[in-house]
Amino acid sequence: MARISVVMPTFNRAATLPRAIDSVLGQTHRDVELIVVDDGSTDGTAALLQRYAGRLTAICLDVNGGGNAARNRGIQCASGEIVCFLDSDDEYLPHKLAYVDAYFEARPDVDALLDSYEVVYPPELRRPEARRRNPVLTDSGQLRTAVFARRVFKATPAISARRTALIAIGMFDPTLRRRQDMDLILRLTRAHRCASTDEKLWRKHLTTNAISSKSNTFLGAAIDICDRHPDYLNDPANRSGLERDIGRHFWRSLVAHGFGGFREELKRYSALGCFGGPPWLLMLQYLRWRR
Repeated sequence: MARISVVMPTFNRAATLPRAIDSVLGQTHRDVELIVVDDGSTDGTAALLQRYAGRLTAICLDVNGGGNAARNRGIQCASGEIVCFLDSDDEYLPHKLAYVDAYFEARPDVDALLDSYEVVYPPELRRPEARRRNPVLTDSGQLRTAVFARRVFKATPAISARRTALIAIGMFDPTLRRRQDMDLILRLTRAHRCASTDEKLWRKHLTTNAISSKSNTFLGAAIDICDRHPDYLNDPANRSGLERDIGRHFWRSLVAHGFGGFREELKRYSALGCFGGPPWLLMLQYLRWRR
């Protein structure tokens, strides 16, 4: 039994998977179990995993069930007390798991940790790496408020948690195709002590086909979060984060796709009931906040 289990779902990521795997196997902390869940890939991922035989646990699923179902399968099979996550197109910094292990060892009352990271953009964008630094919080209520207010960065690989806590809250929601990280953290903060750190522990590589880059899935995902966490919409203290998020979405739609794309998103938003307020006002609020 390892102290830490790393769960890595993958689907048709054979090109980037070795970088992710090697970043886990090359950790300074050696008491690690790596579980790679191949979620029905058709690009030779299964053959690639054979090259790592004996160094990781490979679970190959016949049917693609989505990242959350794959993560849950990994959690169920994990033997470690602590479970960490990594997407198959990202990578850990060498000291990631050593830091996580020491953090939980020193704080037995903490059940989940949200760390910080840096974003690496595609070379063609010619953009420098960007730091995603979280505040240092040790109170679950403060962290939950920060999540609602969009004051923390919460990508799934930033989450480490005790396996017992993940099991107790029902793990990831397999019906969510997006924002599973936000949903998981919010459910953890309601039942367990959670914390965040400003320590940079991994690298997120942005890709053009990532789920989070698909603007046409944003509004549905926002509705899903409001349905599961009504205080995001109903509590004025939390609603500001939702409104800023929607304003950012419409601004990005306008910049990326012009008025045609904006109108399409406006139709979709109107059909959902304009749950965050008038889009033009929300865009102005977002631009003022960004300054």
